[in-house]
Amino acid sequence: MTEDHTRGHRLREAMKSRNFSKTLALATELNVSVAAISRWQNGGHVSLQSACDIAQHLDISLDWLLMGRGHIDWHREDRLSDEELGLILRYRALPHSQRSVVGALTEQLSSIQAQRNSEKTINLR
Repeated sequence: MTEDHTRGHRLREAMKSRNFSKTLALATELNVSVAAISRWQNGGHVSLQSACDIAQHLDISLDWLLMGRGHIDWHREDRLSDEELGLILRYRALPHSQRSVVGALTEQLSSIQAQRNSEKTINLR
């Protein structure tokens, strides 16, 4: 990847937000030299593999790191919470006939919520 000072700024920001105040600490974790981390922080060339390693280790969005799209935790927004995962697992354990009932119920609830949201919008005007 080409030189990009804004990417270097994002790397410094990510290190700070993930409590990596020392370049040596991140370099050790990634098994790279301190000079490599310093070069990346200053916008120097970073390979795609190294960028992936950084994003994975710091638990940051790769899109955000490389392109500045979204935000640092953009990759987390699609993750299921423990509660959501529990609901899915309980749903999967249901017999097919009960799954149909749950599906119909969730559609009705979504419809009711959509209607309430549109009513709120109308009342705000």
